[in-house]
Amino acid sequence: MQQEPTAQHQQRSDFRIWQQNLRKSSNAWEHLLKNLNPDKFDMACIQEPFLNPVNLANASSLRRYWDVIYPTGHHTNQNRTQVIMLINKKISKNRWHAIPIQSTNVMAIELVGDFGKVRFYNIYNPCDHDGTLH
Repeated sequence: MQQEPTAQHQQRSDFRIWQQNLRKSSNAWEHLLKNLNPDKFDMACIQEPFLNPVNLANASSLRRYWDVIYPTGHHTNQNRTQVIMLINKKISKNRWHAIPIQSTNVMAIELVGDFGKVRFYNIYNPCDHDGTLH
């Protein structure tokens, strides 16, 4: 007699995304890290992330569960990065890749699987102009 898999061991068929504008706040960053459950979320799209003095998003527990993806040119562009993505480490790196976009306000990844391909864009558009979209 075959047993039903427990809820803990069932594979999910959904893809859950956490999206938040942190307004560069370290308190909002800490709150996100406490609540971004890697068993419930597959990706996080963050606008205006909190970055440390060397321009990186970090925390002691972050890299244990998440791959941090920065925009193309993050380390060479003098403009502040306004978006990052966190990809759950349970998703094989063979199933996704970053799409090069020359902007600190826009980034994207492409995810491949049995469903085909899907692209996810993370866009920060400042309220005072629409330059990001041009």
